[in-house]
Amino acid sequence: MRKTLLAAAAVLLAVASVRAAEEERRTLTVTGTAEISVDPDICYMSFSVQTRHKSAAQAYRENNELMNKVNAAIKKQDIPAKDMQTANFTISPEYHYDRTTNKRIFDGYLVSHALNVKVRDLTKVPDVLDAAVTAGANQVLEINFTVENPKRYASEARVDAIKAARAKAEQIAQLTGVKLGKPISISESEPGRRILYPQTAMMRTGGDFDEGVTLEPGEIKLTHTVYITYEIN
Repeated sequence: MRKTLLAAAAVLLAVASVRAAEEERRTLTVTGTAEISVDPDICYMSFSVQTRHKSAAQAYRENNELMNKVNAAIKKQDIPAKDMQTANFTISPEYHYDRTTNKRIFDGYLVSHALNVKVRDLTKVPDVLDAAVTAGANQVLEINFTVENPKRYASEARVDAIKAARAKAEQIAQLTGVKLGKPISISESEPGRRILYPQTAMMRTGGDFDEGVTLEPGEIKLTHTVYITYEIN
């Protein structure tokens, strides 16, 4: 029993010593952020076909016919089926309010079918837009030029972010009269992105668009942040 108590006391003393050492350790935590510019490599487009009719079945049939034409037209632009996906499909009644009778009057049914498309060859974006609208898409919900996988550029940005963090830590240490030690913890955030719109080559649609639609791919700014805690003496 005495040996057990002594062993327990020794463990508690060791834990207390470790905690005291940790409390005495002085640290400095800094962040470093790097930003790199990259060209977009993919465009996410979204189209919608909307039809209205007193009969829900008829509104659905008309919508289905138009969406089949839109699908076929987009596929003719060498867009594979795996890059096309139905985003939303709804059938809903529509009403208007008659102030004379103070009643809600049924107008018919609205059928809405949205389609998401990935365009990996950016030179095809105007043609895809032209084909979809000409075939019957009556709403363009989104045209978003971006980077499909920002993590591809993480290594390049990470180097600059770590350099920035180190430079910041060295400056703070010098200004406060402490000596910078080794890093004791390092973490990082997922790459973020924001879109810039500088002057770039313009892309125009042809076909039924007499004036054409100007589309600006712009460029993407990817940011990478690291968090480093240094020991200081």
